[in-house]
Amino acid sequence: MLKKYISIAMAIAMIALTASPLYAWSTANPRALAMGGAYTALGADNEAASFNPANLGLSIHRIFTLNLVNVGIGIKNNSFSLNDYNTYTGQFLTDDDKDAILAKIPAEGLKFNVITEAGGLNFSVWRLAFNFRGLGATKFNIDKDPFELLFYGNAVKSEISLDNTSGEALAVGDGSVSYGHPLMKWKGGELSVGTTIHYLYGIAYEKITQSEGNVATTDDGFEGSAIMKVKSALGGSGTAFDVGGTVLFENDWVFSACWHNLYSKINWTKDTEELVYTFNMDPINFDAINDSENSDSLIESNDTTYSIESFSSKLPAVVKLGLSRSYHKLTWAVDWEQGVSSGAWQAVTPRLSAGLEYRPIGVFPLRLGTSFGGDRGTIYSTGFGIYMGPMHIDMAIANNGSIKPNGTKGVLFAFAMGLRF
Repeated sequence: MLKKYISIAMAIAMIALTASPLYAWSTANPRALAMGGAYTALGADNEAASFNPANLGLSIHRIFTLNLVNVGIGIKNNSFSLNDYNTYTGQFLTDDDKDAILAKIPAEGLKFNVITEAGGLNFSVWRLAFNFRGLGATKFNIDKDPFELLFYGNAVKSEISLDNTSGEALAVGDGSVSYGHPLMKWKGGELSVGTTIHYLYGIAYEKITQSEGNVATTDDGFEGSAIMKVKSALGGSGTAFDVGGTVLFENDWVFSACWHNLYSKINWTKDTEELVYTFNMDPINFDAINDSENSDSLIESNDTTYSIESFSSKLPAVVKLGLSRSYHKLTWAVDWEQGVSSGAWQAVTPRLSAGLEYRPIGVFPLRLGTSFGGDRGTIYSTGFGIYMGPMHIDMAIANNGSIKPNGTKGVLFAFAMGLRF
């Protein structure tokens, strides 16, 4: 059992070397991340596969582009900032400190999210783009009750619930082909459509499918029970596709719409298992503990792993609308993102993004952006590029929850390098 979970953890960690924006995220695209993710109308050439393949159908696309490497990583939680960590770590906690810490954890519990993306040697030719990328993402939620018990003991927290505990982890490789087709042109405007077809290589998957339980303090002592079921796999394959449309008008305005993962399905077929963990606590009191014959059987726990049939999972579907305009040295863009289904880093709550790019010098673009809503909270981002002939290098960093580094509840970083002709 331990070997299996070590394998899953290693697969998700190693995906940072080969990972991809299958969920329409912008973690591994520095320009997009720096502009708050408002990139549906701007993502072109080999980037179009991640944002809108219809952008390949516009006449402004380049003859050839090559992405040498791009990588991004993000980590966040919903409760504690870097300043909180520095304030309370290693300190003696007063009752006021404990109250302050617990007040930061929402009623639904403490949530953590981690995502990694990377890719390399992605390229576009004419109206076609070929991308080879991968994705690693995980999300889990821990009930608030155990933290209250830890701080105040059972005298204050007489019953602990584990019903809100949940989690999901995914590692997937992706090879995709995108095509954009021009439908019509008119003076100062164009209309194009496009699609991306993905082949998905499932590396690892794990999800808590059931979590129920409680421990209660009674007049006679302690008693409780719990059950948790975890479904997992270490291999599979599947497909997904995206569709989009783009309108260029007045020569410098772009409106773009894309449905990512309109269809997606990964069939998990290798090492498919289900772990069932049960826990039972007989009433525990002073007399029971001192009963030498029965004290060893007061708490019973059992974990059993079963082989199960192959199963399937889907990538979360997302609809994105984008508007951008470029003139002189300034480019601005806004995006509206609506999740159709949820996943390890995607919610059905709408998300709004906005970004600016200013080029005081043509070879040195400066960027900033913000986004809020969805499952990622408020993000403030900034970044820059260095453009020397066909070579470009881009970097970006983003804070989650606060524009100040000490106030952030998470951080995202991206780096990319490539060629454009």
